[in-house]
Amino acid sequence: MAGLAGVPGREWMIRDAKGGKYSCDLEEEAFDALPEYGQGATVWTRDVYRLLFFTRSVDGWQQVTKPCD
Repeated sequence: MAGLAGVPGREWMIRDAKGGKYSCDLEEEAFDALPEYGQGATVWTRDVYRLLFFTRSVDGWQQVTKPCD
């Protein structure tokens, strides 16, 4: 039965300068939307494992910078 050990995935979030947090589905979506959240907004990510209705992260949120094209 799939999922008993947890389904690995990645979550993306934008934090604005006022501390607001906004979820994104993809890295590209987060960086494309970043300017809409104003100066000081940053992108964060974390690796997660989902099991039933629970989401767990081993390392917590890490700030990331936009990859060079």
